[in-house]
Amino acid sequence: MSNLQHVVNAAGAIVYRWNEGSQNPDEHLDDPLAGLEVCTVHRPRYGDTSWPKGKLENNESWIHAATREVGEETGFPVALQSHMTTVEYDLAYEGKASTKGVKKRGIRKTVNYWIGHPLDDDAAQMRGKPFGPVADPDEGEISGIDWMTPHDARKALTRRDDKASVDEFVRRVRDGSAFAVPFVIMRHGKAEGRKSWHAYDGLRPLTPRGAGSAYAEAREIACFAPLDLYSSPWKRCADTIAMYAAQTGQDVTMVPELTEDAFADDPDAAWAALYATMDACASRRRPAAVCMHRPVIGGMIDHLREICLTPALAKIVPGNNPYLPTGHAIALGLIPTPDGPRITDIQKVSPIVY
Repeated sequence: MSNLQHVVNAAGAIVYRWNEGSQNPDEHLDDPLAGLEVCTVHRPRYGDTSWPKGKLENNESWIHAATREVGEETGFPVALQSHMTTVEYDLAYEGKASTKGVKKRGIRKTVNYWIGHPLDDDAAQMRGKPFGPVADPDEGEISGIDWMTPHDARKALTRRDDKASVDEFVRRVRDGSAFAVPFVIMRHGKAEGRKSWHAYDGLRPLTPRGAGSAYAEAREIACFAPLDLYSSPWKRCADTIAMYAAQTGQDVTMVPELTEDAFADDPDAAWAALYATMDACASRRRPAAVCMHRPVIGGMIDHLREICLTPALAKIVPGNNPYLPTGHAIALGLIPTPDGPRITDIQKVSPIVY
């Protein structure tokens, strides 16, 4: 008999807003919990109250599933921020306030939760094409949504794991990390080989495989809905981020200091240029994405570790060459501080090409 356990993978989000309409955390510094609300859903199948979540589809990443499922269950589009928590339980415990007397089914359910916020209409329309379709809410699956204070949500949520996640969310609200702004560092897709390319290196293009991964990468970074886009002006980087920009209608700001040659000539200038984009992202609270080369990313790694808030987080920064596979990214959660932007969260972003 097989010892393999069946697994169900699901993803969702704790979605927040302030009841007076403002989505800027800087306007709530005196008491970040004042007027803060989170979204819960009621599921008639289980008769429970939970966070919006759902199962991953075939060829779908965790972050894409979380973003899509929240949209399908609540009816409004969201952008993700930091990863929140991972919970695991036997599927027999789904919707149960207590597991006492409930016989296990031997099917483990793993749920990853992010922190997220609703997108306004313009941002939602802009990121719609690269993200892909989101189905309308199914009344048979979700009979209602409620916005309530974290305190009330803790009482209303059915499962203990969901109640515990409220405590973690509140802790992050109080220390400011709940509102970290996504800053996505992308490595360009697979390019034509250096040995076979006999023209100027800055014109070396993506391969068809690289173009495919760039297209898939756009689908992933759409989950964070970046508003500002940056890139090395060399073709393989510019064409990678163009997969997202072309679909959203956004402009890309070229940063000459981030080419391989410029970095080799002046690494400090490259870091200063990248740091400036990070500072703008954190201080303006505008999610951003930047596309760079492997050597440049490698040169930025130690600098990134230095601005992580904790030693444990610094250990998550990629440590070995090539740091990121081609066509992959990391999403940093940034918060503004008097000493500049600081990293509170690091997530790997891996496109699925099939």
